[in-house]
Amino acid sequence: MGVLRGSDKVRSENKVKDLKYIGSATSPHQIEGNTKNDWTLFEEKGLVPKVGNACESWERMEEDIKLLKVIGANAYRFGIEWSRIEPEEGIFNIKALDRYRKFIDLLIKNGIEPFITLHHFTNPIWFYKMGGWTNKKSVYYFERYTDFVSRFIRVKFWITINEPNVYAYNSFVAGVWPPMERSIFKAILVMRNMLKASGRAYRVLKENIKYSKVGIAHHVRIFRPFGKLGKIPTALREYLFNFLPIYSDVYGVLPPPSGFMESLGARADFVGINYYTADTVRFSLRNIFGEDVYIDGLWRNSLNWEVYPRGIYEVIKRYNFGREVIITENGITTKDERERERFILEHFKWIKEAIKEGFRVLGYFYWSLMDNYEWKEGYNAYFGLFTRFRERKGNINLRKLWDLA
Repeated sequence: MGVLRGSDKVRSENKVKDLKYIGSATSPHQIEGNTKNDWTLFEEKGLVPKVGNACESWERMEEDIKLLKVIGANAYRFGIEWSRIEPEEGIFNIKALDRYRKFIDLLIKNGIEPFITLHHFTNPIWFYKMGGWTNKKSVYYFERYTDFVSRFIRVKFWITINEPNVYAYNSFVAGVWPPMERSIFKAILVMRNMLKASGRAYRVLKENIKYSKVGIAHHVRIFRPFGKLGKIPTALREYLFNFLPIYSDVYGVLPPPSGFMESLGARADFVGINYYTADTVRFSLRNIFGEDVYIDGLWRNSLNWEVYPRGIYEVIKRYNFGREVIITENGITTKDERERERFILEHFKWIKEAIKEGFRVLGYFYWSLMDNYEWKEGYNAYFGLFTRFRERKGNINLRKLWDLA
Protein backbone atom coordinates (compact mmCIF):
# COMPACT_ATOMS: atom_id res chain seq x y z
CA MET A 1 0.00 0.00 0.00
CA GLY A 2 3.06 2.31 -0.06
CA VAL A 3 2.73 5.51 1.94
CA LEU A 4 -0.91 4.72 2.65
CA ARG A 5 0.15 1.97 5.05
CA GLY A 6 1.00 4.43 7.76
CA SER A 7 4.08 6.06 9.15
CA ASP A 8 6.81 3.70 10.29
CA LYS A 9 9.34 6.54 10.06
CA VAL A 10 7.60 9.12 12.23
CA ARG A 11 8.88 8.92 15.79
CA SER A 12 8.98 11.31 18.70
CA GLU A 13 12.06 12.61 20.43
CA ASN A 14 10.10 12.14 23.67
CA LYS A 15 10.42 8.37 23.68
CA VAL A 16 8.21 6.15 25.83
CA LYS A 17 10.63 3.70 27.43
CA ASP A 18 8.11 1.59 29.31
CA LEU A 19 4.38 0.89 29.38
CA LYS A 20 2.69 3.43 31.59
CA TYR A 21 -0.59 1.52 31.75
CA ILE A 22 -1.11 -2.24 31.97
CA GLY A 23 -4.51 -3.78 32.54
CA SER A 24 -7.44 -5.67 31.13
CA ALA A 25 -10.43 -4.81 28.95
CA THR A 26 -14.14 -5.71 28.94
CA SER A 27 -17.39 -4.49 27.39
CA PRO A 28 -20.70 -3.88 29.22
CA HIS A 29 -22.99 -6.23 27.29
CA GLN A 30 -20.48 -9.04 27.63
CA ILE A 31 -20.02 -8.84 31.40
CA GLU A 32 -22.82 -6.85 33.03
CA GLY A 33 -25.79 -9.12 32.38
CA ASN A 34 -29.49 -8.41 31.97
CA THR A 35 -28.99 -5.66 29.42
CA LYS A 36 -31.79 -4.56 27.10
CA ASN A 37 -30.57 -3.37 23.72
CA ASP A 38 -30.76 -4.22 20.02
CA TRP A 39 -28.65 -7.34 20.57
CA THR A 40 -31.08 -8.72 23.15
CA LEU A 41 -33.92 -8.33 20.61
CA PHE A 42 -32.10 -10.82 18.39
CA GLU A 43 -31.36 -13.05 21.37
CA GLU A 44 -35.11 -13.24 22.04
CA LYS A 45 -35.63 -14.35 18.42
CA GLY A 46 -33.05 -17.12 18.85
CA LEU A 47 -30.77 -15.62 16.20
CA VAL A 48 -27.79 -15.14 18.53
CA PRO A 49 -26.83 -16.79 21.85
CA LYS A 50 -28.50 -15.38 24.97
CA VAL A 51 -26.39 -13.27 27.29
CA GLY A 52 -28.48 -13.85 30.43
CA ASN A 53 -26.74 -12.63 33.58
CA ALA A 54 -23.29 -12.71 31.90
CA CYS A 55 -20.67 -12.20 34.65
CA GLU A 56 -23.10 -10.23 36.84
CA SER A 57 -20.73 -7.26 36.80
CA TRP A 58 -23.53 -4.73 37.00
CA GLU A 59 -24.11 -5.89 40.57
CA ARG A 60 -20.53 -7.00 41.30
CA MET A 61 -18.35 -4.25 39.81
CA GLU A 62 -16.51 -3.77 43.09
CA GLU A 63 -15.37 -7.41 43.05
CA ASP A 64 -13.84 -6.85 39.61
CA ILE A 65 -11.41 -4.36 41.15
CA LYS A 66 -10.01 -7.15 43.32
CA LEU A 67 -9.34 -9.20 40.19
CA LEU A 68 -7.54 -6.28 38.57
CA LYS A 69 -5.25 -5.93 41.57
CA VAL A 70 -4.43 -9.65 41.48
CA ILE A 71 -3.15 -9.39 37.89
CA GLY A 72 -1.03 -6.32 38.65
CA ALA A 73 -3.21 -3.89 36.68
CA ASN A 74 -2.96 -0.13 37.08
CA ALA A 75 -5.58 0.54 34.38
CA TYR A 76 -8.95 -0.88 33.32
CA ARG A 77 -10.72 -0.42 30.02
CA PHE A 78 -14.47 -0.94 30.36
CA GLY A 79 -17.61 0.31 28.67
CA ILE A 80 -20.70 2.30 29.53
CA GLU A 81 -23.85 0.68 28.18
CA TRP A 82 -25.70 3.33 26.17
CA SER A 83 -29.04 1.53 26.57
CA ARG A 84 -28.78 1.84 30.37
CA ILE A 85 -28.03 5.55 30.20
CA GLU A 86 -30.66 6.45 27.57
CA PRO A 87 -33.28 3.66 27.64
CA GLU A 88 -35.73 5.86 25.75
CA GLU A 89 -34.93 8.57 23.24
CA GLY A 90 -34.03 11.73 25.12
CA ILE A 91 -34.74 10.22 28.55
CA PHE A 92 -31.59 9.71 30.63
CA ASN A 93 -31.11 7.45 33.64
CA ILE A 94 -29.16 9.38 36.27
CA LYS A 95 -29.20 6.43 38.66
CA ALA A 96 -27.45 4.14 36.16
CA LEU A 97 -24.85 6.79 35.37
CA ASP A 98 -24.23 7.29 39.07
CA ARG A 99 -23.54 3.55 39.40
CA TYR A 100 -20.75 3.89 36.85
CA ARG A 101 -19.47 7.09 38.49
CA LYS A 102 -19.13 5.46 41.90
CA PHE A 103 -17.30 2.52 40.32
CA ILE A 104 -14.90 4.92 38.61
CA ASP A 105 -14.24 6.70 41.91
CA LEU A 106 -13.40 3.36 43.50
CA LEU A 107 -11.06 2.42 40.64
CA ILE A 108 -9.16 5.67 41.08
CA LYS A 109 -9.04 5.19 44.86
CA ASN A 110 -7.38 1.82 44.21
CA GLY A 111 -4.77 3.29 41.88
CA ILE A 112 -6.41 2.02 38.68
CA GLU A 113 -6.76 4.42 35.75
CA PRO A 114 -10.19 4.15 34.04
CA PHE A 115 -10.34 4.02 30.24
CA ILE A 116 -13.99 4.41 29.21
CA THR A 117 -15.55 3.06 26.01
CA LEU A 118 -18.76 4.83 25.00
CA HIS A 119 -19.93 2.39 22.31
CA HIS A 120 -19.07 -1.30 22.12
CA PHE A 121 -21.34 -2.81 19.43
CA THR A 122 -24.74 -2.59 21.19
CA ASN A 123 -27.36 0.14 20.67
CA PRO A 124 -30.48 1.28 22.54
CA ILE A 125 -33.65 -0.28 21.13
CA TRP A 126 -35.15 3.11 20.23
CA PHE A 127 -31.97 3.94 18.30
CA TYR A 128 -32.09 0.59 16.48
CA LYS A 129 -35.76 1.13 15.52
CA MET A 130 -34.86 4.52 14.01
CA GLY A 131 -32.44 2.80 11.67
CA GLY A 132 -29.43 2.75 13.97
CA TRP A 133 -26.17 3.86 12.37
CA THR A 134 -27.76 4.05 8.91
CA ASN A 135 -29.80 7.04 10.11
CA LYS A 136 -28.16 10.42 9.43
CA LYS A 137 -29.32 11.61 12.86
CA SER A 138 -27.28 8.84 14.53
CA VAL A 139 -24.35 11.27 14.63
CA TYR A 140 -26.41 13.77 16.63
CA TYR A 141 -27.80 11.10 18.99
CA PHE A 142 -24.31 9.82 19.82
CA GLU A 143 -23.03 13.36 20.34
CA ARG A 144 -25.89 14.08 22.75
CA TYR A 145 -25.25 10.86 24.69
CA THR A 146 -21.51 11.66 24.92
CA ASP A 147 -22.26 15.16 26.16
CA PHE A 148 -24.56 13.87 28.89
CA VAL A 149 -22.10 11.23 30.12
CA SER A 150 -19.08 13.54 30.12
CA ARG A 151 -20.87 16.20 32.16
CA PHE A 152 -21.22 13.73 35.04
CA ILE A 153 -18.14 11.53 34.60
CA ARG A 154 -14.74 13.15 34.36
CA VAL A 155 -11.84 10.89 33.48
CA LYS A 156 -8.82 11.37 31.25
CA PHE A 157 -9.04 8.54 28.71
CA TRP A 158 -12.02 8.02 26.41
CA ILE A 159 -12.59 5.54 23.60
CA THR A 160 -15.51 6.82 21.57
CA ILE A 161 -16.30 3.71 19.50
CA ASN A 162 -14.96 0.17 19.54
CA GLU A 163 -14.07 -1.35 16.16
CA PRO A 164 -16.35 0.51 13.73
CA ASN A 165 -14.89 -1.64 10.92
CA VAL A 166 -15.89 -4.90 12.64
CA TYR A 167 -19.37 -3.56 13.45
CA ALA A 168 -19.97 -2.42 9.86
CA TYR A 169 -18.66 -5.67 8.37
CA ASN A 170 -20.41 -8.16 10.66
CA SER A 171 -23.71 -6.26 10.71
CA PHE A 172 -23.99 -5.19 7.06
CA VAL A 173 -21.60 -7.30 4.94
CA ALA A 174 -21.44 -10.73 6.58
CA GLY A 175 -24.89 -10.18 8.08
CA VAL A 176 -24.18 -12.21 11.22
CA TRP A 177 -24.76 -9.43 13.78
CA PRO A 178 -27.87 -7.30 14.27
CA PRO A 179 -29.51 -6.03 12.14
CA MET A 180 -28.24 -8.98 10.03
CA GLU A 181 -28.40 -7.23 6.68
CA ARG A 182 -26.19 -7.65 3.61
CA SER A 183 -25.49 -4.36 1.91
CA ILE A 184 -22.03 -3.01 1.11
CA PHE A 185 -23.60 0.42 0.61
CA LYS A 186 -25.10 0.39 4.10
CA ALA A 187 -21.79 -0.82 5.52
CA ILE A 188 -20.02 2.19 3.99
CA LEU A 189 -22.77 4.51 5.28
CA VAL A 190 -22.51 3.04 8.77
CA MET A 191 -18.73 3.44 8.79
CA ARG A 192 -19.14 7.03 7.65
CA ASN A 193 -21.68 7.85 10.36
CA MET A 194 -19.67 6.16 13.09
CA LEU A 195 -16.52 8.05 12.18
CA LYS A 196 -18.45 11.33 12.01
CA ALA A 197 -20.03 10.57 15.37
CA SER A 198 -16.62 9.90 16.86
CA GLY A 199 -15.41 13.27 15.57
CA ARG A 200 -18.39 15.00 17.18
CA ALA A 201 -17.83 13.09 20.42
CA TYR A 202 -14.18 14.14 20.40
CA ARG A 203 -15.12 17.81 20.31
CA VAL A 204 -17.71 17.41 23.07
CA LEU A 205 -15.26 15.59 25.33
CA LYS A 206 -12.61 18.24 24.80
CA GLU A 207 -15.11 20.97 25.64
CA ASN A 208 -16.39 19.24 28.77
CA ILE A 209 -13.06 17.82 29.97
CA LYS A 210 -10.11 19.93 28.85
CA TYR A 211 -7.48 17.36 29.85
CA SER A 212 -9.18 14.40 28.17
CA LYS A 213 -7.40 12.07 25.72
CA VAL A 214 -9.70 10.66 23.05
CA GLY A 215 -9.49 8.02 20.33
CA ILE A 216 -11.10 4.97 18.73
CA ALA A 217 -10.26 1.31 19.44
CA HIS A 218 -9.44 -0.02 15.95
CA HIS A 219 -9.47 -3.71 15.10
CA VAL A 220 -6.31 -4.20 13.04
CA ARG A 221 -5.31 -7.44 11.30
CA ILE A 222 -2.33 -8.64 9.37
CA PHE A 223 -3.39 -9.54 5.83
CA ARG A 224 -1.07 -11.70 3.71
CA PRO A 225 -1.69 -12.51 0.02
CA PHE A 226 -1.82 -16.11 -1.17
CA GLY A 227 -0.39 -16.13 -4.70
CA LYS A 228 -0.03 -13.14 -7.02
CA LEU A 229 -3.77 -12.61 -7.48
CA GLY A 230 -4.20 -12.68 -3.71
CA LYS A 231 -2.61 -9.24 -3.62
CA ILE A 232 -5.83 -7.73 -5.00
CA PRO A 233 -8.27 -8.69 -2.18
CA THR A 234 -5.46 -8.28 0.37
CA ALA A 235 -4.94 -4.66 -0.69
CA LEU A 236 -8.70 -4.05 -0.58
CA ARG A 237 -8.97 -5.47 2.95
CA GLU A 238 -5.92 -3.51 4.08
CA TYR A 239 -7.36 -0.25 2.82
CA LEU A 240 -10.98 -0.59 3.93
CA PHE A 241 -10.50 -2.55 7.16
CA ASN A 242 -7.24 -1.14 8.52
CA PHE A 243 -6.17 2.08 6.82
CA LEU A 244 -9.44 3.95 6.24
CA PRO A 245 -10.79 4.08 9.83
CA ILE A 246 -7.40 4.81 11.41
CA TYR A 247 -6.51 7.48 8.85
CA SER A 248 -9.91 9.12 9.39
CA ASP A 249 -9.46 9.04 13.15
CA VAL A 250 -5.93 10.45 13.15
CA TYR A 251 -6.23 13.09 10.40
CA GLY A 252 -9.88 14.00 10.89
CA VAL A 253 -11.00 13.51 7.28
CA LEU A 254 -13.10 10.92 5.47
CA PRO A 255 -11.31 9.31 2.50
CA PRO A 256 -13.23 7.41 -0.22
CA PRO A 257 -15.48 5.48 -0.23
CA SER A 258 -16.79 6.72 3.12
CA GLY A 259 -16.32 10.34 2.06
CA PHE A 260 -14.55 12.75 -0.25
CA MET A 261 -11.97 14.04 2.23
CA GLU A 262 -14.48 16.17 4.11
CA SER A 263 -13.35 17.20 7.57
CA LEU A 264 -14.50 15.53 10.78
CA GLY A 265 -13.36 18.55 12.73
CA ALA A 266 -11.31 16.48 15.17
CA ARG A 267 -8.16 14.40 15.33
CA ALA A 268 -7.50 11.53 17.74
CA ASP A 269 -5.00 11.95 20.55
CA PHE A 270 -3.85 8.33 20.34
CA VAL A 271 -4.24 5.29 18.10
CA GLY A 272 -6.10 2.47 19.85
CA ILE A 273 -5.26 -0.95 18.42
CA ASN A 274 -7.13 -4.19 19.02
CA TYR A 275 -4.86 -6.93 17.65
CA TYR A 276 -5.58 -10.66 17.62
CA THR A 277 -4.72 -12.43 14.41
CA ALA A 278 -3.43 -12.66 10.84
CA ASP A 279 -5.31 -13.77 7.69
CA THR A 280 -3.92 -15.31 4.53
CA VAL A 281 -6.10 -14.22 1.59
CA ARG A 282 -6.57 -15.64 -1.89
CA PHE A 283 -8.38 -14.22 -4.88
CA SER A 284 -12.00 -15.27 -5.49
CA LEU A 285 -14.42 -14.49 -8.31
CA ARG A 286 -17.30 -14.91 -5.83
CA ASN A 287 -16.08 -12.41 -3.24
CA ILE A 288 -14.29 -9.10 -3.88
CA PHE A 289 -12.66 -9.43 -0.45
CA GLY A 290 -11.22 -12.82 -1.36
CA GLU A 291 -11.27 -15.98 0.74
CA ASP A 292 -9.26 -16.96 3.80
CA VAL A 293 -6.73 -19.74 3.32
CA TYR A 294 -6.13 -22.27 6.07
CA ILE A 295 -2.47 -23.18 6.43
CA ASP A 296 -1.52 -26.23 8.49
CA GLY A 297 1.11 -26.09 11.19
CA LEU A 298 0.50 -22.55 12.44
CA TRP A 299 -0.18 -21.63 16.06
CA ARG A 300 -3.94 -21.21 16.45
CA ASN A 301 -6.28 -20.42 19.32
CA SER A 302 -9.38 -22.42 20.21
CA LEU A 303 -11.46 -20.43 17.69
CA ASN A 304 -8.96 -21.42 14.98
CA TRP A 305 -7.55 -17.90 14.61
CA GLU A 306 -3.88 -17.78 13.71
CA VAL A 307 -1.66 -16.52 16.52
CA TYR A 308 1.05 -14.28 15.06
CA PRO A 309 2.80 -12.32 17.85
CA ARG A 310 5.13 -10.41 15.50
CA GLY A 311 2.02 -8.86 13.97
CA ILE A 312 1.56 -6.56 16.95
CA TYR A 313 4.97 -5.02 16.19
CA GLU A 314 4.09 -4.70 12.52
CA VAL A 315 0.81 -2.88 13.12
CA ILE A 316 2.38 -0.53 15.68
CA LYS A 317 4.97 0.46 13.07
CA ARG A 318 2.51 0.66 10.20
CA TYR A 319 -0.36 2.49 11.85
CA ASN A 320 1.08 4.74 14.55
CA PHE A 321 0.88 7.85 12.28
CA GLY A 322 3.18 9.66 14.69
CA ARG A 323 0.72 9.28 17.59
CA GLU A 324 1.00 7.43 20.87
CA VAL A 325 -0.34 3.88 20.54
CA ILE A 326 -2.47 2.07 23.10
CA ILE A 327 -3.04 -1.65 22.68
CA THR A 328 -6.70 -1.49 23.65
CA GLU A 329 -7.23 -5.26 23.19
CA ASN A 330 -5.03 -8.33 22.74
CA GLY A 331 -5.84 -11.82 23.93
CA ILE A 332 -6.20 -15.52 23.29
CA THR A 333 -9.05 -17.97 23.82
CA THR A 334 -7.62 -21.16 25.30
CA LYS A 335 -8.11 -23.56 28.19
CA ASP A 336 -4.33 -23.96 28.56
CA GLU A 337 -3.01 -21.32 30.97
CA ARG A 338 0.60 -22.02 29.96
CA GLU A 339 -0.39 -21.17 26.40
CA ARG A 340 -2.05 -17.96 27.58
CA GLU A 341 1.11 -16.96 29.45
CA ARG A 342 3.21 -17.75 26.38
CA PHE A 343 0.85 -15.67 24.23
CA ILE A 344 1.20 -12.61 26.46
CA LEU A 345 4.97 -12.97 26.77
CA GLU A 346 5.45 -13.29 23.00
CA HIS A 347 3.35 -10.20 22.32
CA PHE A 348 5.11 -8.26 25.08
CA LYS A 349 8.48 -9.04 23.50
CA TRP A 350 7.37 -7.56 20.18
CA ILE A 351 5.85 -4.49 21.88
CA LYS A 352 9.19 -3.95 23.62
CA GLU A 353 10.91 -4.20 20.25
CA ALA A 354 8.66 -1.44 18.91
CA ILE A 355 9.41 0.73 21.95
CA LYS A 356 13.13 0.04 21.56
CA GLU A 357 12.91 1.39 18.00
CA GLY A 358 11.35 4.60 19.26
CA PHE A 359 7.63 4.04 18.78
CA ARG A 360 5.46 5.39 21.58
CA VAL A 361 3.33 2.66 23.16
CA LEU A 362 1.50 4.06 26.16
CA GLY A 363 -0.52 1.09 27.38
CA TYR A 364 -1.64 -2.53 26.98
CA PHE A 365 -5.00 -4.12 27.80
CA TYR A 366 -5.42 -7.88 27.79
CA TRP A 367 -8.81 -9.15 26.57
CA SER A 368 -10.38 -10.08 28.80
CA LEU A 369 -10.57 -9.94 32.57
CA MET A 370 -13.04 -12.84 32.75
CA ASP A 371 -14.45 -15.43 30.40
CA ASN A 372 -17.53 -13.63 29.14
CA TYR A 373 -20.21 -13.60 26.50
CA GLU A 374 -18.79 -13.69 23.00
CA TRP A 375 -21.01 -12.36 20.23
CA LYS A 376 -21.34 -15.51 18.12
CA GLU A 377 -19.88 -18.11 20.46
CA GLY A 378 -21.90 -17.33 23.57
CA TYR A 379 -19.97 -18.74 26.52
CA ASN A 380 -17.82 -21.09 24.46
CA ALA A 381 -14.77 -18.83 24.18
CA TYR A 382 -12.17 -18.61 26.93
CA PHE A 383 -10.32 -15.32 26.72
CA GLY A 384 -10.44 -14.58 30.45
CA LEU A 385 -7.70 -14.42 33.05
CA PHE A 386 -10.48 -15.54 35.39
CA THR A 387 -13.51 -17.72 34.82
CA ARG A 388 -16.94 -16.24 34.26
CA PHE A 389 -17.54 -16.82 37.99
CA ARG A 390 -14.32 -14.98 39.03
CA GLU A 391 -12.26 -18.06 39.83
CA ARG A 392 -8.58 -17.64 39.08
CA LYS A 393 -7.27 -19.86 36.29
CA GLY A 394 -3.51 -19.50 36.52
CA ASN A 395 -0.99 -17.21 38.16
CA ILE A 396 -0.70 -14.54 35.49
CA ASN A 397 0.44 -11.12 36.67
CA LEU A 398 0.63 -8.78 33.70
CA ARG A 399 3.18 -6.41 35.21
CA LYS A 400 5.52 -9.27 36.16
CA LEU A 401 5.20 -10.77 32.66
CA TRP A 402 6.02 -7.40 31.14
CA ASP A 403 9.17 -7.16 33.27
CA LEU A 404 10.07 -10.73 32.31
CA ALA A 405 9.55 -10.31 28.54
